[in-house]
Amino acid sequence: MYCQLNETAEYYRSALKFLGCTDIHNLTIEEQRGHAEKLTISALIGEGIYNFGELLAHPILNSLKRTHKEFLVDLLKVFNVGDIHGFRGLQRQWETIADLKQNADSLHVKIILLCLMEMTFRRPAFERQLSFKDITEATGLTPNEVEIYVMKAVAKGLVKGRIDQVGEKVLMTWVQPRVLDRAQISRMVSRLDDWQAMIFTVEQTVAAEAADILI
Repeated sequence: MYCQLNETAEYYRSALKFLGCTDIHNLTIEEQRGHAEKLTISALIGEGIYNFGELLAHPILNSLKRTHKEFLVDLLKVFNVGDIHGFRGLQRQWETIADLKQNADSLHVKIILLCLMEMTFRRPAFERQLSFKDITEATGLTPNEVEIYVMKAVAKGLVKGRIDQVGEKVLMTWVQPRVLDRAQISRMVSRLDDWQAMIFTVEQTVAAEAADILI
Protein backbone atom coordinates (compact mmCIF):
# COMPACT_ATOMS: atom_id res chain seq x y z
CA MET A 1 0.00 0.00 0.00
CA TYR A 2 2.72 2.48 0.99
CA CYS A 3 4.63 1.66 -2.18
CA GLN A 4 1.54 2.38 -4.30
CA LEU A 5 0.99 5.68 -2.47
CA ASN A 6 4.65 6.58 -3.03
CA GLU A 7 5.22 6.90 0.74
CA THR A 8 8.76 5.61 0.52
CA ALA A 9 9.79 6.00 4.16
CA GLU A 10 6.73 4.15 5.47
CA TYR A 11 7.13 1.48 2.80
CA TYR A 12 10.75 0.99 3.82
CA ARG A 13 9.93 0.57 7.51
CA SER A 14 6.99 -1.75 6.86
CA ALA A 15 8.84 -3.88 4.29
CA LEU A 16 11.83 -4.24 6.59
CA LYS A 17 9.55 -5.47 9.39
CA PHE A 18 7.93 -7.91 6.95
CA LEU A 19 11.29 -9.34 5.94
CA GLY A 20 12.29 -9.55 9.58
CA CYS A 21 9.67 -12.22 10.16
CA THR A 22 9.85 -13.88 6.73
CA ASP A 23 12.07 -16.74 5.64
CA ILE A 24 13.46 -15.38 2.37
CA HIS A 25 14.00 -18.94 1.15
CA ASN A 26 10.22 -19.10 0.76
CA LEU A 27 10.47 -16.28 -1.79
CA THR A 28 11.47 -16.81 -5.39
CA ILE A 29 14.71 -15.21 -6.54
CA GLU A 30 12.65 -12.71 -8.57
CA GLU A 31 10.65 -11.77 -5.47
CA GLN A 32 13.84 -11.39 -3.45
CA ARG A 33 15.36 -9.10 -6.07
CA GLY A 34 12.17 -7.06 -6.26
CA HIS A 35 12.13 -6.53 -2.51
CA ALA A 36 15.85 -5.76 -2.43
CA GLU A 37 15.60 -3.16 -5.18
CA LYS A 38 12.52 -1.42 -3.76
CA LEU A 39 13.93 -1.43 -0.24
CA THR A 40 17.24 0.04 -1.32
CA ILE A 41 15.65 2.81 -3.37
CA SER A 42 13.15 3.57 -0.59
CA ALA A 43 15.94 3.77 1.98
CA LEU A 44 17.90 6.19 -0.18
CA ILE A 45 15.08 8.58 -1.05
CA GLY A 46 12.90 8.08 2.04
CA GLU A 47 12.49 11.15 4.21
CA GLY A 48 14.14 10.82 7.60
CA ILE A 49 15.98 7.57 6.86
CA TYR A 50 19.65 7.83 7.78
CA ASN A 51 20.24 4.36 9.18
CA PHE A 52 21.07 1.69 6.59
CA GLY A 53 22.88 -0.83 8.78
CA GLU A 54 19.88 -3.11 9.31
CA LEU A 55 19.20 -3.39 5.58
CA LEU A 56 22.87 -3.87 4.74
CA ALA A 57 22.99 -6.79 7.18
CA HIS A 58 19.94 -8.46 5.62
CA PRO A 59 20.60 -11.43 3.29
CA ILE A 60 17.93 -10.16 0.86
CA LEU A 61 20.60 -7.94 -0.70
CA ASN A 62 22.57 -11.01 -1.78
CA SER A 63 19.90 -11.57 -4.44
CA LEU A 64 21.26 -8.55 -6.35
CA LYS A 65 24.76 -10.00 -6.65
CA ARG A 66 25.93 -10.63 -10.21
CA THR A 67 22.97 -8.68 -11.64
CA HIS A 68 22.88 -5.30 -13.37
CA LYS A 69 21.37 -3.85 -10.19
CA GLU A 70 24.23 -4.88 -7.92
CA PHE A 71 25.43 -1.28 -7.91
CA LEU A 72 22.45 -0.48 -5.64
CA VAL A 73 24.13 -2.37 -2.81
CA ASP A 74 27.36 -0.46 -3.48
CA LEU A 75 25.39 2.79 -3.43
CA LEU A 76 23.79 1.88 -0.12
CA LYS A 77 27.22 1.18 1.36
CA VAL A 78 28.44 4.53 0.06
CA PHE A 79 25.57 6.32 1.79
CA ASN A 80 26.09 4.38 4.99
CA VAL A 81 29.54 5.92 5.42
CA GLY A 82 28.76 9.29 3.82
CA ASP A 83 31.24 8.73 0.98
CA ILE A 84 30.51 11.63 -1.36
CA HIS A 85 33.27 10.69 -3.81
CA GLY A 86 31.80 7.18 -4.06
CA PHE A 87 28.36 8.68 -4.63
CA ARG A 88 29.65 10.73 -7.54
CA GLY A 89 31.57 7.74 -8.89
CA LEU A 90 28.36 5.71 -9.14
CA GLN A 91 26.29 8.56 -10.58
CA ARG A 92 26.14 7.24 -14.14
CA GLN A 93 24.71 4.00 -12.78
CA TRP A 94 22.22 5.31 -10.22
CA GLU A 95 20.89 7.86 -12.69
CA THR A 96 19.53 4.94 -14.74
CA ILE A 97 16.95 4.49 -11.94
CA ALA A 98 14.18 7.04 -12.55
CA ASP A 99 13.28 7.47 -8.86
CA LEU A 100 16.89 8.16 -7.95
CA LYS A 101 17.48 10.55 -10.83
CA GLN A 102 14.32 12.50 -9.95
CA ASN A 103 15.51 12.82 -6.36
CA ALA A 104 19.13 13.69 -7.18
CA ASP A 105 19.07 16.95 -5.21
CA SER A 106 17.67 15.35 -2.05
CA LEU A 107 20.16 12.49 -2.39
CA HIS A 108 22.98 15.02 -2.50
CA VAL A 109 21.71 16.71 0.65
CA LYS A 110 21.27 13.37 2.43
CA ILE A 111 24.79 12.13 1.72
CA ILE A 112 26.30 15.41 2.92
CA LEU A 113 24.40 15.03 6.20
CA LEU A 114 25.55 11.42 6.45
CA CYS A 115 29.12 12.58 5.81
CA LEU A 116 28.84 14.97 8.76
CA MET A 117 27.50 12.13 10.92
CA GLU A 118 30.34 9.83 9.88
CA MET A 119 32.97 12.52 10.50
CA THR A 120 31.58 12.95 14.00
CA PHE A 121 31.33 9.22 14.65
CA ARG A 122 34.90 8.50 13.56
CA ARG A 123 36.39 10.92 16.05
CA PRO A 124 36.82 10.20 19.77
CA ALA A 125 34.28 11.91 22.01
CA PHE A 126 36.97 14.30 23.29
CA GLU A 127 38.17 15.28 19.79
CA ARG A 128 34.95 16.12 17.97
CA GLN A 129 35.93 19.59 16.90
CA LEU A 130 35.61 19.90 13.14
CA SER A 131 37.06 22.84 11.29
CA PHE A 132 35.17 24.37 8.38
CA LYS A 133 38.16 23.33 6.25
CA ASP A 134 37.78 19.68 7.29
CA ILE A 135 34.09 19.78 6.40
CA THR A 136 34.55 21.51 3.04
CA GLU A 137 37.24 19.03 2.03
CA ALA A 138 35.10 16.03 2.95
CA THR A 139 31.79 17.28 1.58
CA GLY A 140 32.68 19.61 -1.28
CA LEU A 141 30.68 22.41 0.36
CA THR A 142 31.79 26.02 0.26
CA PRO A 143 32.68 27.65 3.62
CA ASN A 144 29.44 29.65 3.43
CA GLU A 145 27.41 26.45 3.12
CA VAL A 146 28.94 24.67 6.12
CA GLU A 147 26.79 26.40 8.75
CA ILE A 148 23.61 25.74 6.75
CA TYR A 149 24.24 21.99 6.56
CA VAL A 150 25.37 21.71 10.17
CA MET A 151 22.13 23.42 11.21
CA LYS A 152 20.17 21.04 8.96
CA ALA A 153 21.83 18.07 10.67
CA VAL A 154 21.06 19.49 14.12
CA ALA A 155 17.45 20.30 13.17
CA LYS A 156 16.91 16.71 11.98
CA GLY A 157 18.31 15.32 15.23
CA LEU A 158 21.29 13.68 13.52
CA VAL A 159 23.94 15.47 15.59
CA LYS A 160 24.21 17.90 18.47
CA GLY A 161 26.78 20.64 18.75
CA ARG A 162 27.54 24.30 18.35
CA ILE A 163 29.13 26.47 15.71
CA ASP A 164 32.06 28.79 16.40
CA GLN A 165 31.66 31.29 13.58
CA VAL A 166 34.71 33.33 14.53
CA GLY A 167 37.02 30.32 14.77
CA GLU A 168 35.28 28.60 11.84
CA LYS A 169 34.86 25.41 13.83
CA VAL A 170 32.04 23.07 14.80
CA LEU A 171 32.08 21.30 18.16
CA MET A 172 30.02 18.11 17.90
CA THR A 173 28.84 16.68 21.21
CA TRP A 174 26.60 13.80 20.03
CA VAL A 175 25.73 11.79 16.94
CA GLN A 176 22.54 9.78 16.40
CA PRO A 177 23.09 6.06 17.15
CA ARG A 178 22.94 3.79 14.10
CA VAL A 179 23.23 0.09 13.29
CA LEU A 180 26.93 -0.28 12.46
CA ASP A 181 28.60 -2.33 9.76
CA ARG A 182 31.72 -4.40 10.47
CA ALA A 183 34.15 -1.64 9.52
CA GLN A 184 32.40 0.84 11.81
CA ILE A 185 32.35 -1.70 14.66
CA SER A 186 36.06 -2.32 14.11
CA ARG A 187 36.77 1.41 14.42
CA MET A 188 34.72 1.56 17.61
CA VAL A 189 36.66 -1.38 19.10
CA SER A 190 39.93 0.34 18.20
CA ARG A 191 38.71 3.53 19.86
CA LEU A 192 37.77 1.61 23.02
CA ASP A 193 41.26 0.07 23.05
CA ASP A 194 42.79 3.55 22.81
CA TRP A 195 40.50 4.77 25.58
CA GLN A 196 41.50 1.83 27.80
CA ALA A 197 45.18 2.50 27.16
CA MET A 198 44.70 6.18 28.03
CA ILE A 199 42.97 5.27 31.30
CA PHE A 200 45.81 2.88 32.17
CA THR A 201 48.36 5.64 31.55
CA VAL A 202 46.41 8.03 33.79
CA GLU A 203 46.19 5.36 36.51
CA GLN A 204 49.96 4.82 36.37
CA THR A 205 50.62 8.56 36.55
CA VAL A 206 48.26 9.04 39.50
CA ALA A 207 49.75 6.03 41.29
CA ALA A 208 53.30 7.35 40.82
CA GLU A 209 52.39 10.85 42.01
CA ALA A 210 50.45 9.46 44.97
CA ALA A 211 53.46 7.39 45.99
CA ASP A 212 55.65 10.52 45.99
CA ILE A 213 53.11 12.35 48.18
CA LEU A 214 52.89 9.47 50.67
CA ILE A 215 56.67 9.23 50.92
